[in-house]
Amino acid sequence: MSELFLFTLNAIVVYLVSDWLVRLIEKRRGAVIKQRQIIFFIIFLTLALISFRLLKTLLGGE
Repeated sequence: MSELFLFTLNAIVVYLVSDWLVRLIEKRRGAVIKQRQIIFFIIFLTLALISFRLLKTLLGGE
């Protein structure tokens, strides 16, 4: 049950960090990114794969 809580919390954090990074990129560019959803997805997927693998390793998985 605690693993479920940790993975859910991790997903929420990954989502919020991804959104923050996209907004930061847009702020630095000074304009909205045309394909915002694609950039968000790439950032989200990368962070999710890394963080979930790290969690799995730390919790005694592979």
